[in-house]
Amino acid sequence: MADLERRPGGRTSMPLGSAQRRALLLGGDVLVLVAVCTLALRLGAARSDWEWDAEFVLEHAAWYGVLGGLWVALAWINGLYDPRRAPDRWASAVLSVKVSAQVLLAWAVAYFVPPPWTIVRHVVVFFTLGAALVMPLWRLTYAVLFSQPAFRRRLLIVGAGAAGREAVDVVRAEAAHGFDVLGFVDDAPHLCGAEVAGVSVVADRSGLARAARELGATELVLAITRGMHGDLLAAVLELRERGLAVTPMPVLFEEVTGRVPVEHVGDHWAVALPLDGPEARGFYRPAKRALDVALGAAGLALLALAFPPAALLIRRSSPGPVLFRQRRVGRGGREFVLLKLRTMVTDAEPAGPVWAARDDPRVTPVGRWLRRARLDELPQAFNVLRGDMSVVGPRPERPEFVERLAAQIPFYRARHAVRPGLTGWATIHEGYAGSSRDALRKLQRDLYYIKHQSLFLDAYILVRTAGIVLRLQGR
Repeated sequence: MADLERRPGGRTSMPLGSAQRRALLLGGDVLVLVAVCTLALRLGAARSDWEWDAEFVLEHAAWYGVLGGLWVALAWINGLYDPRRAPDRWASAVLSVKVSAQVLLAWAVAYFVPPPWTIVRHVVVFFTLGAALVMPLWRLTYAVLFSQPAFRRRLLIVGAGAAGREAVDVVRAEAAHGFDVLGFVDDAPHLCGAEVAGVSVVADRSGLARAARELGATELVLAITRGMHGDLLAAVLELRERGLAVTPMPVLFEEVTGRVPVEHVGDHWAVALPLDGPEARGFYRPAKRALDVALGAAGLALLALAFPPAALLIRRSSPGPVLFRQRRVGRGGREFVLLKLRTMVTDAEPAGPVWAARDDPRVTPVGRWLRRARLDELPQAFNVLRGDMSVVGPRPERPEFVERLAAQIPFYRARHAVRPGLTGWATIHEGYAGSSRDALRKLQRDLYYIKHQSLFLDAYILVRTAGIVLRLQGR
């Protein structure tokens, strides 16, 4: 994606993909952190009258990894490596300072725990102050430099139907800094020269090659959900031979949003839906199960501490059982009984199953706090240990809703390819589903997770979930 290309007028362009932008961010951060850590050690040596030489640097080299690694990890958790957020200059600067403050806070806590090696406090203070001052400047430089037209991907969208319009919408909403939408290519006679979603239809299939050349396109987006005409395929292949990237719309949508657009998959289902992901082979499955057992056991220990006071408060807030049992659909469509601490009044659904709602009046005052801290989910540690659930995965849905949603949403049952989870990619991004539309967005997230699941992604979701719990942002 980053090959040098000539744009109209002889200007050179180097369009950057999401992975390349993320690599630039990370590489720049590492260089800044190495420089800041070196300066912190130098100032620390001067303050303590230590001799500054190569031996001193080698002796304290581990702190480059400790302080720099901690900063990068916290930056990742806070979303500083999301290419969609990086161009927001103010947000990036504020988050950089916030991450530096978190490093200082983490060190302040760790200071009271005997470490395997020691370093005086002023070096850490110098490091965090330096990072708080220099990192926002680097992030500002990145935002200004890599938002220039030369680094943006210049898209020509083949197909001006619903999928094409959706491609334009998501690019504008979530990644406008990284893309220029040049126009649509569509064979419909009534669209010739017209505008669709604010973008001109610049050619039909016979004029695709000419339009791509004249407009300086670097990428074709195939927003055609059914069969492709032979002449159009020939034109696409010709442009691909000339070096243009060719991307199916579902792949672009997934890259930009972190969701799989199931309603626009069409003939591209093989590249948009999970087939044989890492959960089906290799080291990942046993490693994930070992993690589930370890975290499930830790959850039971925490439940043992929280249960007595929680049970007392639940009983005092409203009559009824402390534990709430409900049938959910798990892996392979098998049903199981999910356990929770009761947060609603008894008989909360006299007319049958209904969606949960924000500020739901059925939730008791005690239940509201339990939900915010996610303590109501602790009994599901039993479900995890029994193998009904995993710690990370799509949230399990009720059988009544599964039947309804499977009839409304394409590929809904694909989420049952893996064990459901206590938390997941959809949970940290979308929260609870309160409608069929919410369920569609969560499904899009769930399928993205199933396609890309890994121990790294699981760890990221767990850390993000911990942040939600600590901020009492549960619902």
